[in-house]
Amino acid sequence: MNLLICDGAAAFQSVFHFHLHVIPRYPDDGWTLTPDSPSRERSLLDSDAQAIRSALASTA
Repeated sequence: MNLLICDGAAAFQSVFHFHLHVIPRYPDDGWTLTPDSPSRERSLLDSDAQAIRSALASTA
């Protein structure tokens, strides 16, 4: 089973609401999902990770 959430303008929503697709899957069903994920610079990943750690530390 695939769960696909479409949220916001970047996900091509024109009416903004929570939108969840529940897609049943079967062997050899012929359905594929091939994301075109861009690479993110290591320095940006590191700064994101630090921001998450800081936010978690402030809630403890």
